[in-house]
Amino acid sequence: MERLTITHQSSNQLVLLCPGLQFLEVTAFFGVYLSLIVYLQDVLHGDSASNVSTVSSWAGVCYLMPVLGAAIADSYWGKYKTTLVSLSISVLGMAMLTTSATLPSLRPPPCAHNGHCPPATPTQSLLFFSGIYLCGIGIGASKAVFISFAAEQFDDDASERGAGSKSKASYFSWYYAVANMGMLTAGTLLVWVQDKVSWGLGYGICASLVAAAVVSLAATAPVYRMLPPAGSPLKGVLQVLVAFSRKVKLTVPRDAGELYEGEDVKNPSLHSPARERLQHTDQFRCLDRAAIVTAEDLEDGDHRPWTLCTVTQVEELKTLLRLVPIWLTSAVYFVANTQAQTTFVQQGTKTDSRITIGAVSISIPAASLTSIQTVCAAAFVALYNRAVAPAAPFKPLQLMGLGHATAGIAVAMAACTEARRLRIAMEGESAAAAAMGIAWLLPQYVVMAVSDASLSVGQLEFFYDQAPATMRGASTAFYFLSLSLGNLINSQLVTLVASVTAAGGRTGWFPPELDDGHLDYYFLLVVAVAVVNFAVFIALVRNYTPKRVR
Repeated sequence: MERLTITHQSSNQLVLLCPGLQFLEVTAFFGVYLSLIVYLQDVLHGDSASNVSTVSSWAGVCYLMPVLGAAIADSYWGKYKTTLVSLSISVLGMAMLTTSATLPSLRPPPCAHNGHCPPATPTQSLLFFSGIYLCGIGIGASKAVFISFAAEQFDDDASERGAGSKSKASYFSWYYAVANMGMLTAGTLLVWVQDKVSWGLGYGICASLVAAAVVSLAATAPVYRMLPPAGSPLKGVLQVLVAFSRKVKLTVPRDAGELYEGEDVKNPSLHSPARERLQHTDQFRCLDRAAIVTAEDLEDGDHRPWTLCTVTQVEELKTLLRLVPIWLTSAVYFVANTQAQTTFVQQGTKTDSRITIGAVSISIPAASLTSIQTVCAAAFVALYNRAVAPAAPFKPLQLMGLGHATAGIAVAMAACTEARRLRIAMEGESAAAAAMGIAWLLPQYVVMAVSDASLSVGQLEFFYDQAPATMRGASTAFYFLSLSLGNLINSQLVTLVASVTAAGGRTGWFPPELDDGHLDYYFLLVVAVAVVNFAVFIALVRNYTPKRVR
């Protein structure tokens, strides 16, 4: 495909255009995500355990899709086509979701005065869940791909003159700003429309935002630089494994200098980054067999990458093997982090939503509490960049450690708050006691904001720095994958806890009526998981060997 040269003037336009499209996508996605558990509870009349499990499963699928989207973009379609097709799929899902929420025949009737809430019929459930999963699959597949696609829009030649690098830095600043702006818009305006006006109108606005993104992306196609697929970054990993399997019976030489390292280890693709020369390490020495030069290799003048790999290729695989355990602790971390979008919101629905400041009383929907976390996270990052980083910057792993520690603290605060709420609810059954105010939940959201910002920034920086140069473009996908796995783990954990605690006819921790359960006990369980995960993270960091470039 012909390469389009981006001038300095047009790159400035793209700095505004690309984040603008991402604002539409982020706002629509969180417009569905942040209020999903409330819709399941109030409209579809699901029980608390299944609602948490459903939201976690859906979010897990959404954050798993960036990996599939990146693989399709790198190997087959390219980033532009993958983004356009993915967002088009999400428009279809949004339309189904809007239809389900708008037409009375496609949703259960309201609860009766006697407290009976009729469940959704199979047809109603099929339409709704088909809609949200098509929406999640489409937006999820486009997330990491479009971030990389937008970064490609700045001409390499201009970068050498300084204009391209400034434009690219400006783009990433805009992206962070509009991502938070999108989450804030969804957590305030869209959630308010859904809660106070109409679910159908709220979801209709989300559908319109994604449709506008698709139309804008298609209409501005001539402006973009279109690069052909560069091939999957996992190809080098597979080459090492295949070469290793063919030479598994060979003895690894003691002198690493006998292993093969070609004179030019750059990626032959014109637009791919040069592969760094990595120093040999003794860890995972069995993999060095892939770089042993045999007589058969010498007979063929051409280098065959599926039978003989360079030391750098082998070290890239070793680096990934060192990163995987740390990445897994990030995935477990999101078991605690995802409580802010699920069980914390459930807490909020059982509180007095009014916050009184002087003579002014403000009603805050429970799902809007996540906007507090968004604002605090942005404020924390800004404060860190301006005040802390210039004087004593944290290393990426230290930021990640701060994120792990504060996540456990936030959920522990939620456990204490929930125990107090349950006590007030029990007193209210025998006296005219007022429900606990929603403001009591604000501290746990503020602490979780610090946790989320610390771990997210630290993880993205750490994996970008330590990942092989040819895989840096997929580092964003790894972040979303950890989100996905964390949500899926939380979904299974909730299902297991609900089943075990309700065995033998007991009420359990997740009954249909939250006041009859023990959400505080579940919070304590999550705290225990977070503490153990933090201890494992510390042990891994102490024994981690960083990547060393020649």
